Amino acid sequence: MISRLFASIFTGLLLFSSPAWGADSSLALDSVLQHIFSKHPDIALSRIQQRNLAIENNNIEGLLDPSITLQTTVSDETTPTTNPFAASGTNSTSLTSSIIKPLQDGSSITASLNYNSTRFSYPSSVPTAFQAIINPTYQHQIDLIYRYPLLRGHGNPNYTEQLHANHYNQQAADWAVAQQSEQLAAQAIALYYQIAANEIAANLAHDAVQRSQRLLRYQKKRESFGLIEKADRLQAEALLATRQMEATNAQATLNSSITALNRLMLRDYHAPIRVYMHNDSLPNINANLDSLLKLAQQYRPIFHVLNANDAANQANLSIATDQHDTQVDLIGQVGSRALSGSPGFTLGQGFTLNDRFISLGLEVSDTWGGKKTAAAIAKVELEHERIGLQRMQALEAIKTELSTALNDYNNGMMTKASAKLRRDAEKKKFTAEMKRYREGRSDTATVVQFEGDLRIAELQDALQNIQIELAATQLSLSTGQLLKGLGMYP
Repeated sequence: MISRLFASIFTGLLLFSSPAWGADSSLALDSVLQHIFSKHPDIALSRIQQRNLAIENNNIEGLLDPSITLQTTVSDETTPTTNPFAASGTNSTSLTSSIIKPLQDGSSITASLNYNSTRFSYPSSVPTAFQAIINPTYQHQIDLIYRYPLLRGHGNPNYTEQLHANHYNQQAADWAVAQQSEQLAAQAIALYYQIAANEIAANLAHDAVQRSQRLLRYQKKRESFGLIEKADRLQAEALLATRQMEATNAQATLNSSITALNRLMLRDYHAPIRVYMHNDSLPNINANLDSLLKLAQQYRPIFHVLNANDAANQANLSIATDQHDTQVDLIGQVGSRALSGSPGFTLGQGFTLNDRFISLGLEVSDTWGGKKTAAAIAKVELEHERIGLQRMQALEAIKTELSTALNDYNNGMMTKASAKLRRDAEKKKFTAEMKRYREGRSDTATVVQFEGDLRIAELQDALQNIQIELAATQLSLSTGQLLKGLGMYP
């Protein structure tokens, strides 16, 4: 219910019917934000991490890629011997290849092939009867080895949990882009409403200059008839100079805020900007702090980032815990053996099990003490604690944001009526005093003072609406409704 209420309020607050980029250079707030989100390099930089993690997925999938080796060797060896009937030289050629394929459950299959030929050389003094019967000899060997982990590596957490961790890291990266958008939005909102306030200040300063000019013209006319002294006219001139200086400062302040927003949008610093305010349709917010905080916890990117980081950390904990286990592998091997003097026959016999090798074994290995893996587990558990504290920190920070914005909104609504009453009263007071002054029943100093009171009252009244709209927009940003409405959340 609260979510729908805020959605309707802030949609009406941000989505204007006027053109976003009109001929008068007027800008709606949502257009400013969309322009920043599409152009600002900070957003593009934050998306780099998304692409990095997508590449990392391929890296993890590569853990199941088969490993292939191929080696061929030709050798010729001549050695002295003390046996008069031993071969004096050996000429051999070998071809060795293997494929190791890791499987998703943590086991692995290794297939190897070894084919070689050997020719012995004998001195001429060795009778044929004492030489090898088969020369050269050909040998062919094929082995298939299956390794299955019973403890460490069982289920292949190094692969599966890395995939899970990277999946959650990708989620965190997606929300980190939204988090960066929030930071830019906060800057843009502050500048946008600062321009609105500065525009009002500049307009009121201009109005004050015109009032001072009218007063000075009136004083000069009265002085020419000898109705006032020169000092009265000088007071009016001083008031005009003061109001002109104030108008110049107000315009300079407005120009500075326009420059800041232009540069945030990556536009030319002197590009003119006008902003839209809703003086006739101020938002009506009727929600307590707890409701706003629940919305923030549901939508704000920081909580999604922390949740994803914690899930990724749990996956890393599974990996670290697995590495701390003892390695106990069951190993099965079956292989063929072939040996003859015929290369073709030997090659064919290698693909049969006429001569074979079969074994079943158990391999146990561990690191004494396990301090390294225990430290890795402790670090992951500490990271979980850190994320919990960050969540608490973020919650309190957002609670402060909401409290400040809600207080500003309530204060603005509370003082709006009284500010309008004061403006009307000061206007009547100034008009009445000018009438008394024309009738000779008041002095210039009093008129100047009352004009200053009117200017302050006008400025305060005009700024109330801006304070209310700014507070409402900040509430929208702090609850996550603003960027949700602009489609910036994953």
